[in-house]
Amino acid sequence: MAELSESRIYETGVAHGRALLPGVPSVWSYSSLKEVEICPRRYALSRADYPDLWDKHGYPRLPNPAAIKGDVVHGSLEIIVKALVKAGCLSTRAADAVAVLRELGGYSAVAQGVLDEQLARLDGNPRISEGRREQINRLLGDWVPEAREQIQTYLNRMELRPRAGVAKTGGSASPSQPDKRYPAREGDHPERELVAEDLRLTGRVDLVSVDSGGASITDFKTGAEDPSHHDQLRLYALLWREDGEVNPDGLAVTALVAAYPSHDVEVDVPSATELAELREEVVASTDHADSALLEELPLAVVGEHCASCNVRGLCDAYWEHGAPKASDVPDGGWYDLHGTVVREHGVKSWVFREAGSGRELLVRTPNSSFTLPTGEDVRILGAKRTIDPDEEETLIASVTSVSEILQVTK
Repeated sequence: MAELSESRIYETGVAHGRALLPGVPSVWSYSSLKEVEICPRRYALSRADYPDLWDKHGYPRLPNPAAIKGDVVHGSLEIIVKALVKAGCLSTRAADAVAVLRELGGYSAVAQGVLDEQLARLDGNPRISEGRREQINRLLGDWVPEAREQIQTYLNRMELRPRAGVAKTGGSASPSQPDKRYPAREGDHPERELVAEDLRLTGRVDLVSVDSGGASITDFKTGAEDPSHHDQLRLYALLWREDGEVNPDGLAVTALVAAYPSHDVEVDVPSATELAELREEVVASTDHADSALLEELPLAVVGEHCASCNVRGLCDAYWEHGAPKASDVPDGGWYDLHGTVVREHGVKSWVFREAGSGRELLVRTPNSSFTLPTGEDVRILGAKRTIDPDEEETLIASVTSVSEILQVTK
């Protein structure tokens, strides 16, 4: 995605954390606009370049098994639906569909292939230890049979529409072909990119089904129901109306469907008046997002969302206003620590002085090889508050094998 402004350098104060902040993107998506709305700083730090850390774009993400599972199911559906549409199948239960699935290797093979691609993206990630990588591989590998069931459940509810003028291929079921922004005529069109150039807005729709009456838009959702899913579908309706290349005949949207693992939810199709209002909202949102990113240092919005933020370790606003004090965290609660490693206390424990409160606490590590830098300021992501019955007055934080230690340089 091209940038409309030059990068700026931001020193995060964390070792190897020099960030080259991104400019304003040439086009926005629903998710990127939403992210800037929640916290411009998070958007900027997530998409910055970190040349002292690695040579890839963005801040390396810690693996989120739930998110990877969703991506695997979603990616598998894309592969299978594309292959079924290419073969002219009318139903996933028809004999010709069975042949297509057999050629793809079956549901499990498709899911495993997508999972392998997802796991390969973790290669070279400096935030993931070898032990954590092996743990993720085992966990997700054992989950593939469940993925197969989820994929099959989605497809069993799906009725397909062959594209007008396209005969059954009878050949390879491989869906690998370049995506083109061609007019979406009658039939099913998986993974279609919609673009509203005047709005600098884009979206990739999971499935557009076109007939003489208009277009039905389906978005596959692997998580729980959320009102934001309705907003996203309404935005797709606007994109469909605005994209004269994919929708040259100006066909209306007749249905919006959020497809969940066990059921479908129909979303009300916006009226012409509602689409006009939505268009104005998009213009305002993109203007706000542009302005927010053009700030020398984009604003940090501290709130509950910080707890799951991938870049919170780099954000001084979070550590000043969002991270809780150890004394306020209940027994068994997970939290983040910022302070100074005072001295080694035992084979697997360290005395730690908490920044802000100045109180000392005991940090316990999982094994003797897990060391902390004595005399240095650090930020610990993912510590567990524990209470020792023999030392109830002592503040104790337990560090696990998945906790992360960031050394502070300023």
